[in-house]
Amino acid sequence: MKNRNFIIKIALVVALLATTGSCDKVPINGPLDGQWQLMSIETPEGSRQTKTNRTYLCFQLHLSQWFRPGKSNIYAHFTHQGDSIHFYDFAHASAQRKEGDNDEWVTPEEMAAGLMDDWGLHSTDITYHVGELNHSRLVLERADTVLTFRKF
Repeated sequence: MKNRNFIIKIALVVALLATTGSCDKVPINGPLDGQWQLMSIETPEGSRQTKTNRTYLCFQLHLSQWFRPGKSNIYAHFTHQGDSIHFYDFAHASAQRKEGDNDEWVTPEEMAAGLMDDWGLHSTDITYHVGELNHSRLVLERADTVLTFRKF
């Protein structure tokens, strides 16, 4: 009888672990994973505060999402190696899109029209140096642009 109770307890523990431990993808990007709010953009023309714009960047697995609620929703693949992040293959579903528009990839015309100016982006294939990355702050630097984020 004691042996049977022991086996039942072991079976319950195994069932509990199997149902709770396999439901979500494990973060693979360390402190980079999650949602970041863009706080400021620094360029040679000066610095502009962006906190009130509600501009965000999210990282999960190999996909980043650049968005402003109600305005734009842009996605890009990324690679994070050492102190650099490379973004490529930008696609979007923005409020500015019209019925006949290319419904996936960001076009050069859309970039020229300022589609991604909210993030200081002017290219759809871009690499940033990671100036700082911890659990509360992210600083991305590129030539003449510095993007400062806080974990949100």
